[in-house]
Amino acid sequence: MFENVVEDANAVFIPPEGIDPDALARSLPAPMVFVDLETTGGNALEDRITEIGVVEVGPHGIEQWSTLLDPAEPIPPFIQKLTGITNEMVRGQPSFDTLAQGLAERLHGKLFVAHNARFDYGFLKNEFRRAGIGFQADVLCTVRLSRLLFPSAARHGLDALIARFGLAPQGRHRALADADLLWQFWQKLHTLYTPDLIGQAVQRVTKRSSQPPQLPDEAIDALPDSPGVYLFYGEGDTLLYVGKSIDVRARVRSHFSSDHQVAKDLRISQEIRRVEVRRTVGELGALLLESQLVKQLQPVHNRMLRRSASLYSWQLTQDSDTPQLVSAKTVDFSGAESLYGTFSSRNGAESALRALADEHRLCCAQLGLEKVAKGRPCFGYQVKRCDGVCVGDAPLADHTERTREALATLQLETWPYDGPIAIEEHGDNDVEYHVVDRWQYLGSVASRDALDALVDNMPAATGFDPDIYRLLGRRLAALRAAESTAPRPVDGAAPHPTGVSSESRRAARRCAEEAAKCGAFASPSAAPRRSRPASAAVRRPVAPHASPTRHPRRNHDAPLVLCDETRNPTSSMPNRLNRHAAVSPGETLPKAFRPAQFLFPLASPRQNPPFHFGS
Repeated sequence: MFENVVEDANAVFIPPEGIDPDALARSLPAPMVFVDLETTGGNALEDRITEIGVVEVGPHGIEQWSTLLDPAEPIPPFIQKLTGITNEMVRGQPSFDTLAQGLAERLHGKLFVAHNARFDYGFLKNEFRRAGIGFQADVLCTVRLSRLLFPSAARHGLDALIARFGLAPQGRHRALADADLLWQFWQKLHTLYTPDLIGQAVQRVTKRSSQPPQLPDEAIDALPDSPGVYLFYGEGDTLLYVGKSIDVRARVRSHFSSDHQVAKDLRISQEIRRVEVRRTVGELGALLLESQLVKQLQPVHNRMLRRSASLYSWQLTQDSDTPQLVSAKTVDFSGAESLYGTFSSRNGAESALRALADEHRLCCAQLGLEKVAKGRPCFGYQVKRCDGVCVGDAPLADHTERTREALATLQLETWPYDGPIAIEEHGDNDVEYHVVDRWQYLGSVASRDALDALVDNMPAATGFDPDIYRLLGRRLAALRAAESTAPRPVDGAAPHPTGVSSESRRAARRCAEEAAKCGAFASPSAAPRRSRPASAAVRRPVAPHASPTRHPRRNHDAPLVLCDETRNPTSSMPNRLNRHAAVSPGETLPKAFRPAQFLFPLASPRQNPPFHFGS
């Protein structure tokens, strides 16, 4: 019914019986502007406006205004066919810049009404921004208003409103004609509902004006304000995007209230149909789960955190003078020594090494980045950016040493444990255990009892995950160093009542201070957390594994070390993890990994038997 609307360019809208349009306009508590735009496309960041139509109503009465604009770019043929606006029509018309100030004054202080308002408002916001003018308005979306007032209706597009209410289009897909249809719809509402009820509906929808019209009103209100991962789904339950936050509700709302400064948010807003949430105890769990889901599910709009088909690193062993580019397919990045940086492509790896060569006056020929005949100078030597090791003017040993020093900023830490570890994360009322092995996240459980089952059925760690390394790398390496430097008590000495000796705490503090000097994970004042006695972590009986060969790639005799990660509720979560960027010792980690308390094993190996999984 709604799809077959007959348009009559000569149709005249007859105001509903008893409605005086001028009187209705003058009776409004605040002025309104019904706005429609025609554009060169659907991207508010890249496309441009070709026509603006405004119907302004308020105490002054009714005023209509429209203009064509020169978008300074070609109008695609299919849009010319849809709107009837051609390149010839807009050529020589004013640009938006020339009209921006007057238009801003016309719209200022008035309720901005549009059909699918996010589209029109987003385009105007970006055009005003390009013109150097700030623009803000209360926004009313008539799609959402129609959904609220007529919940049983199947469709709420402009053609559906024309058919349902007998509106009279003066043309379709032209700015002023479509803006006038919205004003007709507003008049029709006043024949069906009281002004008070319409006012309540307007207030409710205007408050949620930035929410995509396809989402029910309660969809975002029902989201938790606690840590977790959220998933956006589109038509056909296509997964659009996976994100994380320590406050899921606020973060999801932020996607739909950024005025389209991020093109991805605009696309998601147009495509989203439902939101799903997976709660976590804290932000560390949310970061780990987000990374895992993006790799497993490959959402349409996630670019970061995806698993690369290839992963490369530079390796400079002690018996070599030239770094070699190695692949994660042939080298175990979690255990190999002398690896520097992670890169998703050969070109990226070579570009990074070339940048180091320029900064440290290294020879690109000796580094393998240039092919020159033996004894011939490299390009850098000819432009005085190489000390001449390629032609024998500088000792090779000195060049190799300087290469190691330059690469040191990219060095990867090897996995510092004999087997998997569990990180214990505390929320407000819950606890969660995250299991990681060889820089790969393997899962989380809510109790220590469940750890047995998780480890029994745990898949082998299949490869180095650069996102997990970036998350935990230097933190766990420095923790392991703190443990190794702590002195053991004299035989027969009583263990410290807190499960960690004062010597251990001082050693951990010294390690934390050294780590902080290079921008690592702990502040100089960070000290090991005074926690429950170590015996609390080891006294319960543990069922042995049925077969030590069930997990051929893991040493079942190795302890599953329990660490404690106390949630810092005041910290903020980083927006994203860059798995392609190399981690340097001087880099500051995200706030989520600089908590007030230091991460350390609950069970000290020198005081109690380690917490084993397996015989």
